[in-house]
Amino acid sequence: MASSFIGVLWFLDEEDAILSVKDGENVFVKYSSIIFGCFLAFFLLNVLNSSYSTVLEMIKTEFNLTYTMSGALMSSYFVGYMVGQIPWGILADKFGSRRIIAASIFGTAVFTLFFSVSSGFWQAIVARFLSGLLGAGVFVPMVKLVSDWFPAHKMGTALGILSTGGSLGLIVSSWIVPFYSVQLGWRSTLGITGVLGLVSALAIWFTLKDKSVEKTGRGGLGEVTNVFWERSFWIMACVQFIRLGANYAYIAWLPLLLREEYGLSMVAAGVVYSLFNLAGMISNPVGGFVSDRVGERGVLLVTFSALGVFTYAFIELKSGVLMYVLVVAMGWCINFIRSPSFAILPKLYGVERAGRISGINNTFASAGALCLPILLGYIMDATTSYYAGWVLFSIILISASILMIALKTSSGESLIEKR
Repeated sequence: MASSFIGVLWFLDEEDAILSVKDGENVFVKYSSIIFGCFLAFFLLNVLNSSYSTVLEMIKTEFNLTYTMSGALMSSYFVGYMVGQIPWGILADKFGSRRIIAASIFGTAVFTLFFSVSSGFWQAIVARFLSGLLGAGVFVPMVKLVSDWFPAHKMGTALGILSTGGSLGLIVSSWIVPFYSVQLGWRSTLGITGVLGLVSALAIWFTLKDKSVEKTGRGGLGEVTNVFWERSFWIMACVQFIRLGANYAYIAWLPLLLREEYGLSMVAAGVVYSLFNLAGMISNPVGGFVSDRVGERGVLLVTFSALGVFTYAFIELKSGVLMYVLVVAMGWCINFIRSPSFAILPKLYGVERAGRISGINNTFASAGALCLPILLGYIMDATTSYYAGWVLFSIILISASILMIALKTSSGESLIEKR
């Protein structure tokens, strides 16, 4: 398995033969331990933090929760995740990503165990909040670590590979956790995932390596507040808000829309929705690979436009065959833009500030994950229809493409703005 993993990494860099280390070795093979450690961390994070949602019906029944209380379990995670973005980014720049990522997975696993033994709603919601707070210490430090080890023209590909770990985690949790929860109960199943997280945190600790804490560890939030005066910062903040908000809008409403608008059964809707995640697992690395070759700005501009069109077509054209095509297309596009949206940041603001600025941007992304699903739900309640909300949704997606047109870059290969 390890040899196959390294073989894939060699193929990714062989096509254009751009070798980025002094001895001429393939950069992905050279730093395969970094790729593997981050892949494992992102995989575990998504398993730990999505497992509860696949057995929410069991939890809802046992705790006698209302739909509002059930929704609060999802929201409490994102509140914690949003709060943790900037602090974890600062800590990654100050102390190094290796410590932060390992500690984050360890802490998330601990509170997954806490959630599995919670005796009521308030204990459960506290556990979800703390899981989000600690889970925020994975992706942003991971961006920092990748920007330290990999050259700018390989960052998109590297982040794409790592994002595949997240998609794989979602698929594994959606298939395996419900199966074992029926056999063992949801508490035992989530407890087992927590124990696996604790063990994996040690593997992540020994696998990852910081390039130089001394060179990148100076300063705090004050060094990056000057970006608040730059147009590019607010453009990317809005783009991140829309990107992750759209992702969780699909997660929250697509299965239900398939049932109520397309008339699918629960099982059939689940099968169709799995195509969304499978497409995303493939498109994550492809998006990074393509953006490394044609540029992040162009990828974001075109893909957001296409995503807006596909989303509108999905609610407007209710065709059986076209339904499958559009679900795959939406899953492909929303994941295709994940890596480019972060790979562009070190090019805009430099590697030294990558962790902190990624954290600030991801805070806006988390806010989008809170707001857009709720906005669609509110419009559906107000209009008793999906149509108006999803038309607005498609317009919001296209607006992200328009924002990318306004993003100015300096001449040459570097995207760092002239000051």
